[in-house]
Amino acid sequence: MSNSQTNQEENALEEALSPIVDKLINKNYESNKERMTSQIAPLLGSAIREQIKSQKDDVVDALYPVLGNMISRYVTKTLEETLNSINAQIQNGLSYKTLKRKVKAKLKGVSETELLLSENANPNIQAVFLIHKETGVTLSRAHNPNHHVSEPEMLAAMMTAIRSFVNDWVSQDGKDHELGEIDYSGNKIIIEASSYSYLAVIVEGASYNSTYDRIRGVLGDIVSKYGESVKKFDGDLTQFPNAEVYKELSSLLINEEEIHKAKTHPLMYVVPLVFLSWASFSVYKNYLNDALRDKANEVLYKTTQLTSYRLTANAVDGVITLSGEVPFAYHKRLARKLVEKLESANKVDNQIIVAPSLEDPMRISSNIAYLISGLNSQKGVNLTYDYDYETLVVKGEVWDEARKNRVMQVITQAITLKNMQNAVIIKPPELHKSVCFERGSTKLTPSAQSRLIETILLLKRLDESLLINVTSYSDQIGEKKQNKKLSNDRIQNVTNYLREQGDVSNEFVTAVSQSSPEGVNPSLEPQKARCVIISYEKKVNR
Repeated sequence: MSNSQTNQEENALEEALSPIVDKLINKNYESNKERMTSQIAPLLGSAIREQIKSQKDDVVDALYPVLGNMISRYVTKTLEETLNSINAQIQNGLSYKTLKRKVKAKLKGVSETELLLSENANPNIQAVFLIHKETGVTLSRAHNPNHHVSEPEMLAAMMTAIRSFVNDWVSQDGKDHELGEIDYSGNKIIIEASSYSYLAVIVEGASYNSTYDRIRGVLGDIVSKYGESVKKFDGDLTQFPNAEVYKELSSLLINEEEIHKAKTHPLMYVVPLVFLSWASFSVYKNYLNDALRDKANEVLYKTTQLTSYRLTANAVDGVITLSGEVPFAYHKRLARKLVEKLESANKVDNQIIVAPSLEDPMRISSNIAYLISGLNSQKGVNLTYDYDYETLVVKGEVWDEARKNRVMQVITQAITLKNMQNAVIIKPPELHKSVCFERGSTKLTPSAQSRLIETILLLKRLDESLLINVTSYSDQIGEKKQNKKLSNDRIQNVTNYLREQGDVSNEFVTAVSQSSPEGVNPSLEPQKARCVIISYEKKVNR
């Protein structure tokens, strides 16, 4: 029988049997779906592996739409959850966690927003796959219960295809290379490979060196413990120690921040709090000591009997320690008595030395200069001095006799010299207050009352023996008789105000002038011409 005849018979037989065979297959599938599926399933793994080896591009193109949609859904869901988390933390403004974050932001010197974004950017491992390199079969997997990955077998096959394609393409230079990670929308799939398997880890958020170290550590443990089982894998997952490997993979799902907290000893929180409390207490205690020391030194300096001796005070825990030298025990007792009155003083340690013979000329001169400087800080005192050994001449000006007597008494008590001369003169400050009135009026305006109050305050600092001159002037408008009456009434109102409101007891000398004050043109400045001028002079004893 010729070949052509044989071929014709085979074709005819195939055409005759094909409908019957198709019908039998369809009928058998309808009635025995589960049995046929179980029979075909073992062949799918080999078929997929063979397809990947022979037609990588076709497999990638075929799986891309499915895997792309899956990744897109996953990224969208993850982004929504991140935004919801940030919104919840912002809205929950009075929670303990929020207050804790505010304090943490202050301590770190960053804004609360930066810290909040940092918290939400912590790496969050969503799923881990241990994939056999040669077959592309998922040996074991673990995933976050709240982020279940659909179609894990499809993902494993796709990862194997992409990894194999990239590694083969890059390896054209003759060196071994491995695909490290795949980024998508800020998230990534980290790939860490060993000899016969690799880990594919889906990470949400930022990943740090510690993240990669954890992944390498888990893969290293799996290889050391179950490397032989991975090497001998023949497609039968029932012979693979999946439960043990699953425990290893699950350790990667624990948040890195929780791991850090678990490793942190409770004392790490207590010690900073104790240190902060101690530091705060120390700062507060130093503040109290400094305040008490300053008060004590101020009292010593402002007490004229002690000013020249430059006594110093220090304060520790309410105990004031006094130091320095004075010529008499009186000064030592006075210093102690003064600082004991301070509100925060619990105890006074008086270490002041009494040295009666302070006769060194340089030291005496220094003490005199220091004392004169302190006296000149008082109102109405302006002193100078000449010092030659054993002789002191006090010069300068003071406002009144009372001041002169007081400063000389202080100098005499503080400085012990055989010859001390008093050349201080009394020179009251100048007083030339002008109180103006409205035309035809004798009433004191608010401005006039203000100037009289200034006059009263000055007179209170001066001797009561001074004569107060009160002179009234006129604008020379109108009749002289009427102007004289207005001037007398104005003088009376001014002196009454000084006596009644200011309790001024000095003797008054009044005068009425028909002219205007010196230097005032009544036609140009009529209001300045209608005034009462107050001055004073020393009483001359006759």
